[in-house]
Amino acid sequence: MTEKKNWDRRNFLRKAGQATCALALGGLAYRVIGQHMNEDTAGPRSKYVWQIDPEKCTNCGKCETLCVRTPSAVKAVNDQKKCSFCVVCHGHISDNKIARDQDVNDGEKICPYDAVTRRNYSGGKDGYFIYDIDHDKCTGCGKCAHACTEKGTKSMFLIIRPDLCLSCNSCDIASSCPEGAIDRLYMGPEDDFKGIYELEGMV
Repeated sequence: MTEKKNWDRRNFLRKAGQATCALALGGLAYRVIGQHMNEDTAGPRSKYVWQIDPEKCTNCGKCETLCVRTPSAVKAVNDQKKCSFCVVCHGHISDNKIARDQDVNDGEKICPYDAVTRRNYSGGKDGYFIYDIDHDKCTGCGKCAHACTEKGTKSMFLIIRPDLCLSCNSCDIASSCPEGAIDRLYMGPEDDFKGIYELEGMV
């Protein structure tokens, strides 16, 4: 009888200990998860973005149609450090030998959406010109970047704008890119800039 009581006591103590451990672990998990769920106590979340490697990209045109966004989050840009500021730009006008006074009105534009803009920087019609991409018109077709890469200085290329990209876990463009030119890059912790506004008394 005494032996049975000792066994019942040990069994009771073992189960009580298991229950205590379970409660302790559950409480710890709740505190950890709760801190991450609470915006005021959670640490910074990691920010990953999809981006295009211009050295691999062939401007095939898939970025324009395969992005889940319409228009695409892919846009063309012109690196002014590489640009030659030509009077007639390969990424702007298809006929590079057109008369200088006819390129704006009579030249056949490379971009089907007229997203490549041209403005005089200095020197009049025979001077230096700055070429930019209007992202409100750009669809990411890559025609300007293709022409600039083939005939120009490679200053025009495609990027995925992080502010437009939905940061999908699986990017349709990346999975379909024939050159494997799109990778997911770590950009550091997310920042909502609340700290800046708090310092300035704006929150």
